[in-house]
Amino acid sequence: MRVGFIGTGSIGNPIAQNLQRAGHDLFVHDRRKAAARQLLEQGATWCRTPADVATKAEIILLSLPSHLEVHSVCFGAEGLFSAIAPGTYLIDLTTVSVTVIPPLVDAQRTYGIHYLTAPVSQGVDNAVAGRLSVFVGGGRGEFDYCRPVFEAFATTLIHTGDHFSAIAAKLVTNLLWYINAAAIGEALVIGAKAGIDLPVLHQAILRSCGTSWVAEHDIPSIFDGSFDPTFTTGLCCKDLALISELAALLVVPIEMGAMVEQIFRRARLRYGPESPELSVVRHLQEETQTPLQPPEAP
Repeated sequence: MRVGFIGTGSIGNPIAQNLQRAGHDLFVHDRRKAAARQLLEQGATWCRTPADVATKAEIILLSLPSHLEVHSVCFGAEGLFSAIAPGTYLIDLTTVSVTVIPPLVDAQRTYGIHYLTAPVSQGVDNAVAGRLSVFVGGGRGEFDYCRPVFEAFATTLIHTGDHFSAIAAKLVTNLLWYINAAAIGEALVIGAKAGIDLPVLHQAILRSCGTSWVAEHDIPSIFDGSFDPTFTTGLCCKDLALISELAALLVVPIEMGAMVEQIFRRARLRYGPESPELSVVRHLQEETQTPLQPPEAP
């Protein structure tokens, strides 16, 4: 199948590589050609503009930083919709604002395309392994048609219903992720100051009702001092702003979400938007002068 891929960042690149391994012909575009170098070396075709992708691909996937880039890629000069053919499938893997959904839904009628919202979850390491989860919003027939494409990079496919529900599913799961990321730092610091060896504390958390995906996935990167550089504090803050936007739209007060957003913003201010996701834990480690790196990380 001729697959277009726009946005070859930290999670987009391994997704695109898995599409290549599955035998799809790949047509790629990124703001920086160098970001797609590995894909090009493995046989992908470079496209100078999104419009160029639109002239070559049957299915086009977007994996971009935010809804702003999605809008520009679709509606901008030399964007997808300046050249897209009726019948093309557009799959947006980006975690976006719900405000971008209506114009893309309208584009289905205007341009005769099929549009699916399909944000992904489970992190960059699972993207490399082809074990992502995907929340798919849109028509059931479109979802079924694109299933072979999704199965090239994901093991869990959940059809949530309409486009809005898919974004909501991604945002509420990210809310739980960020709450746990902020809380895990507090738990580790308290445990360390109480005299528990960090590897022992890790096992206590994993084998208790306090465990979580963050405890399983992220504590090793705290112990090795990298604080998970595969995702940035800036992107966490972007997502938390989208969560607040969604909650306000649905008239739901989110006290914990608001507090966690302030914690991540503080880390962004101190370490910068490109700092690792778990800079919230690094900040607490430094403020309390409590090292969270055991002499020999497990």
